Amino acid sequence: MASFLLVQCKKDDVKQTNNTGGSILKDTILLNVTYGTHSRNIMDIHLPEKRDSTTPVLLFLHGGAWKAGDKSELNVYVNALKKEWPGLAIANMNYRYANNDSNIHHPQMMADIKNAIGFLINNKQNYQVGSNMAISGGSAGGQLAMIYAYAYNDYNNIKCVANIFGPALIRDWSWYSSNNIWLGGNVGEILAEYVGQTWDSAAYAQVSPLDRVNTNTPPTIIFHGNLDPIVPIYQSQWLNAELGKKGVAKEFHEYIAFHSFDATQRTDVVKKMTAFFKKHL
Repeated sequence: MASFLLVQCKKDDVKQTNNTGGSILKDTILLNVTYGTHSRNIMDIHLPEKRDSTTPVLLFLHGGAWKAGDKSELNVYVNALKKEWPGLAIANMNYRYANNDSNIHHPQMMADIKNAIGFLINNKQNYQVGSNMAISGGSAGGQLAMIYAYAYNDYNNIKCVANIFGPALIRDWSWYSSNNIWLGGNVGEILAEYVGQTWDSAAYAQVSPLDRVNTNTPPTIIFHGNLDPIVPIYQSQWLNAELGKKGVAKEFHEYIAFHSFDATQRTDVVKKMTAFFKKHL
């Protein structure tokens, strides 16, 4: 049975030395590792036992309408992925919330993702993992994962993306102008706080994954419930079509579900996500 080490991030915890001088790698969980200066710049890093310089890494981003949520909400996916693909390293990160008073918007969130990835790359020898990465997220985290991979990818190491019912089109006037009881108010107010300004079609296109698809977009797998009352499923359908037009490798899976998946659906998501990652990482 693999042993798990629950610790704060310290270099000596990542590997131990046997009496012949070689390293013994263990399944290791590093909790609340700091990757930046803000209090929310922390991540949990899951390192598999049999890892080396070719071990791929998945970066996970939680949802919460860009202004709430926590990495712990993704633990059910993290644990399932670790069982499905024991050789995958996973970094499950928090990021700064959108906030008008603190002037935290899309650029600051992209900076957090860039810093998290940079931290993992700079520590790949210590953690004994590779630099090739997949990126994924749920809801708002799915949008953040896609837009970073499609429009930034600063280290050119994001090889594939998994979007779990995240919005693909921020530049969606009908959605922007709607009132959603599940979100507690006007969708436009939430989007404006994320983008940093009220409606402007050009500015909103810049942060819309669908509008940033091109022939170099990383392979993308999409999961969405066709009864979703928060993020319209047509956004994922349109994204899937646009990826196809640009010749991007992609998969799209619809479920009879709301803005969440049940245990059976999550199992299916994890299996399909793992197969897609193994193909493209």
